[in-house]
Formats: sequence, C-alpha cells, structure tokens
Amino acid sequence: MTAELAGPGAATAPPWLTSVFERDDVAALPVPPTATCALHGRTTSAAVARDFTDKTLRGWGLPHLVPDAQVVVSELVTNALRHAPGDGAPPIRLQLVNDRFHLGCGVSDASERVPAVSSWSDLSESGRGLHLVDALSAAWGWMLTRGGGKVVWALLDAHG
Repeated sequence: MTAELAGPGAATAPPWLTSVFERDDVAALPVPPTATCALHGRTTSAAVARDFTDKTLRGWGLPHLVPDAQVVVSELVTNALRHAPGDGAPPIRLQLVNDRFHLGCGVSDASERVPAVSSWSDLSESGRGLHLVDALSAAWGWMLTRGGGKVVWALLDAHG
C-alpha cells in the first residue's frame, strides 16, 4: 500500500510506517530497518537531527536522499520544538524508516495539536516549513498516538 495524498498533510500512512509508530491495528506486520534519535528540546536539536539523518542514510546506502531528508527532518523537528509542551514532556523523537521504496521520517512529540499549512509570501519570516516538506516528500501527514501526542511523518522516494 502506498500513501495517497488528498491534500497537504492529509495522507494516510502506509502500514509499514505505522507499525514503526506502534499502532495496534498493524502490529503483525514486519518492521523495516529503523533508526531513532531522542532530541531534548534544545536549540541545537534540528542540527542534531540533520547530522543523525546524514549518518543513518549514508550507513543505509542512501546518500542521494541526504539533502532532501535533512531539510524535511529539520522542518519537522523545528515544528515540534515550537509547538510541543515544554518542561516535563517526553523528548521529541526522530525515527527514520528504511522501506525498499521509501524513506519514512517521523517526528513524535507530546502535543496533540496537528500541523497546519499556513499561508506565506516571500516576505514572511515563518510559515515555509510544511510547504518545504510537501514539496520534497511523496506524501506527508500525522497520526495521534496512544497515550497522547502525535507523530508527523513524511515519505521520500528512495529511488528519486
């Protein structure tokens, strides 16, 4: 099954990706190779996420995906830092998933506030992040998680 994009962020995650984020309805599916990095809400978290993505993708033999994946994870982590609850909340978590045809990038945080694409212009100081994610990914979306919080995810074409 592939994700179908009905509008920005309205895609349904494929089962192989949701299985990584521990959804009960697909628990029997095999889990593809994954890598996880906990980010502790620091101003350096986006840089840590980019470095982690670079090392992981090169290790998986996907160096051609590094530039786009770094932009995507950086934007997703920045949004999580901006909107997730502060003190006492679980750390933001980046997960990379290596499916044969797609790279899945997921960022989880404790907030249940779903992402929304905002309007922006060339003069805007913010609001470009999800537009970049939408432009660079085959599909993206979000899912609420058991126990609260959400995962915002994006799929990149592994052969693109």
